[in-house]
Amino acid sequence: METGRIISELRISAGLTQEELAERLYVSRALVQKWETGKRRPGKSDLESVAAILGADHGVFCEKDDGIMAELESCVPENCGMTEESAVPLLENFLQTLPPRERNIFIKRYHFLRSAKEISAETGIRQGHVRTILSRTRSKLKEYFKENIE
Repeated sequence: METGRIISELRISAGLTQEELAERLYVSRALVQKWETGKRRPGKSDLESVAAILGADHGVFCEKDDGIMAELESCVPENCGMTEESAVPLLENFLQTLPPRERNIFIKRYHFLRSAKEISAETGIRQGHVRTILSRTRSKLKEYFKENIE
């Protein structure tokens, strides 16, 4: 996992052990180890904290975020003039229309930046089915935006 490798390299460059980084982040050493090995993915706020502690620009982690966010951006109709500010209330309303399982999977993916594999492990839903749910939910979101953009 790219993010884990970056955390490990930054930590080593800063001369910190996993234990020392964990103490500064108020998390366990085991969690830092899982991040570095790709067994768990840190949330956005964790990445911002890691970057701040290790003296790096938090943008160093954005490549993966950009890929995930591109999935969402593909749902926005072209030339609609939608800004991030105008999208937030629409997205919040859209999420309320979803059944709880779909909403939770969507939030795990696009807020917590979890992979389909991680969501599968967390929910007990097959990885392929998670991808299908995400794809269908993005299609619903695209339609929702088309219907609700003035």
